[in-house]
Amino acid sequence: VNEEPRTAGVEMSVRRIVILSRRAFASSARPSPDHATRAHPVIKAANAGSKSSVGARASSLPSPSPPPSPPSEGGLSPAGVAFFGSLCAATFGLGCWQSTRYFEKVELVAAREEGLASEPVPLGISSERRAPVGDDAAVAADVDPSSPFRMVVASGTFRHDGEILVGPRGPPPGAVASSGPASGRSSGGMSSSPQGYFVITPLVRSDTTGEGETILVNRGWVPLHYVRDGREWERPKHPVAIVGLPTETEKPRFMSPPHPDPKKLLWMDRVALEAGTGTEGRSPLLLIETKAKGDALSFPAKPDATTVGEFKVTPITHGGYAVTWFGLSGAGLVMTKKLMTRGRG
Repeated sequence: VNEEPRTAGVEMSVRRIVILSRRAFASSARPSPDHATRAHPVIKAANAGSKSSVGARASSLPSPSPPPSPPSEGGLSPAGVAFFGSLCAATFGLGCWQSTRYFEKVELVAAREEGLASEPVPLGISSERRAPVGDDAAVAADVDPSSPFRMVVASGTFRHDGEILVGPRGPPPGAVASSGPASGRSSGGMSSSPQGYFVITPLVRSDTTGEGETILVNRGWVPLHYVRDGREWERPKHPVAIVGLPTETEKPRFMSPPHPDPKKLLWMDRVALEAGTGTEGRSPLLLIETKAKGDALSFPAKPDATTVGEFKVTPITHGGYAVTWFGLSGAGLVMTKKLMTRGRG
């Protein structure tokens, strides 16, 4: 009777030992993660590939884009186009004007050289014919108007009581010196020439073509100190024959100053000249007297026949101005086009 429970207890102990042994075997037979990776490289590569594919998918996702910037406005406004376009048109017009002046001046220079090279002719009735000469002058002689620079000869007696001084001004070109400050040739409107006065004297003609007529003669230039110190200059009292070029008085400018004295004018004012010489209403001809070649210097100093009527602005100067204006117009067009197309794709 006592052996049966003992046998049952042994059996239960054996069963427990078997169950525990099975559990221990099962736990020892299950591989760890490190062991599985080392034992199976394919599994390790598969795990790495899965991780990289996940990262690639994450990096391939579109990143958030920044907010769009407002479109830039390039080019010029209509007001800018009008402004720059007007500048280009204005400079182009000035270039055309200077080109026209260039060709006109070339023709005038040729006419001047031809007229001065011709022999002087007797002066006719001074009020009969007038033709343009130089920049702002007119000829009034009984000669062919197509040769306005033709020198003329007039005879008569000077009336020195009607003498008028005009100045102060520099000497006429080549009258005192052929070069240097005293030559009377300025550059760009600036000159250091000595100052003085032009002597304008009435001449009562005695030649057969205009006997009794009075003309005004620009006898030449005297230095300033001659007038200031009261020094005498040549005043012939006998009849003379003079050779000169008909010219015209000067036109008043916008701000022409008043003359300080009726006998001392600031510019060639026809009204004042006629009033001072007693020739009002006669419109007397104004003649520039020239000196003969080889004459010694004396006062009033007269210009040489080859220098009288020289142009202040030469053709080459007009040509340079034309090139400058055309160049500015072309540069303005290029810059305006760049400004108009700026900012466009």
